[in-house]
Amino acid sequence: MTSTAQRTIQTTTGEDMLIDALRGIKTKPELMLLQERLTSNPANPPLFNWVCNLLIERRISRGLAARVLSQLHSDESAN
Repeated sequence: MTSTAQRTIQTTTGEDMLIDALRGIKTKPELMLLQERLTSNPANPPLFNWVCNLLIERRISRGLAARVLSQLHSDESAN
């Protein structure tokens, strides 16, 4: 397997894990905890951008994206 294929698989696996985590989140504090965990790795894009990209790629539903993005946006507005 080529290194490009391995990176694609790793990225897809990471995105699948993120999608599963987003689907399981029920409260805003859980979302903020996930965001903190993701920002601890500088290789990860900001969660807001990541969710937007997943939506553009049609990997997540509009409803899930709307819920997550509105919570992230309201959190940034409060700061």
